[in-house]
Amino acid sequence: MPRIKHGFSGQQMLIMPYELVNGMERNPLVNDLIIRSLGYFPTARHHYIDRPHGCPEHVLIYCVKGKGWFETCGNRQTLSENMFVLLEASKSHKYGADSKTPWSIYWLHFKGDKANLFSAFFNRATAIPPDDNSRIDNRIKLFEEMFNVLSESFSPDNLNYAHLCLGHFLGTLFYLDTYRNAAGKVYLYSNSTVNRATHFINENLDKKLTIKMLTDIFGYSPSYFYRIFRKETGYAPMDYVNRMRVQRACYYLLNSTLRINQVSYKVGYDDPYYFSRIFKRITGMSPKEYRRKQEGQSFMQ
Repeated sequence: MPRIKHGFSGQQMLIMPYELVNGMERNPLVNDLIIRSLGYFPTARHHYIDRPHGCPEHVLIYCVKGKGWFETCGNRQTLSENMFVLLEASKSHKYGADSKTPWSIYWLHFKGDKANLFSAFFNRATAIPPDDNSRIDNRIKLFEEMFNVLSESFSPDNLNYAHLCLGHFLGTLFYLDTYRNAAGKVYLYSNSTVNRATHFINENLDKKLTIKMLTDIFGYSPSYFYRIFRKETGYAPMDYVNRMRVQRACYYLLNSTLRINQVSYKVGYDDPYYFSRIFKRITGMSPKEYRRKQEGQSFMQ
C-alpha cells in the first residue's frame, strides 16, 4: 500500500519560512502562539506520517470528514468526523487516513510561549459533537482566513493578523461550549424542524448528505420530510443542498484564489466535473466563467 505525506487532489498547504518563524519569536505581539505550517487535505487517501522523534511544534489535526488514526506511546486511537487531536511537540507519533473512508483534515503546526498551556488536550482524540448551536462553518472560515491572509503575503500586517487569529481558532476547539454560547444562541432553531434541517445542511455542506441521513436525524419518513421541507423552503431537500453548495462555492470563487477542484472539495463534491455541471445548471455559467466575471471585485472584501 502506498504511503503519501501530501500531494492530494484539492489540497491546500502553506509552510512558513524559518526566518519568518524566527522573526515571530522576537515579536512580543504574537510570540505566544506561532504558526509553522497549516493546510487542508481533502479525502487524503493513503495519507501516512511517521515521526519517531516527534515534531518541533505541536500538531493539530481536525477531522471534518471520513476517519483516520493516530498513535502515541504505542497507543492507537481513531480520529473520525468532528474530532480533533493535539499531538505534543517532540513526542514520537504516527498518523494516517483510514483505507476505506480516508479523512479530510484541517491541520496546523504551532508553537510559542503559550502552546504548552493546552496540555489537557495532548495526544487524545477529542469529539466535537454537532448540535443545533454548532458553529462549524464559522470555525472553518476562520481557519481559511488565516490561510488566505498568509497566502496573500508575508507582510508584517498579514503575519500579525493571522497569528492573532490563531488563538481564536484554538479557542473554538478548546472552549467549545463557550464558543457556541458566545453567539447568543442565534443558531438555535428548536421550534422548526426545517430550520434545524437547513442549519444542519449549511454546517455540513462538505459532507455526503442524503435524504435518508436527514430523515434519520430528524425522525420523519422521507415522504413527510420532503413535503414539509419543500413547503417551507420552496425547494426539494437535495435541490436545496446543491443550491447552498453553489452559493458557498461562489463565496470561495470570489474571495479566494482556490483552484476549481479545490473549491469542489470544499463544498462536498469529490468530482470537480460533476461540480461544474451542477454549478452551471444553477447559475447559468461555469465556475471559471463566474470567477472571470467577478474579476473586477476586490479580493478578500
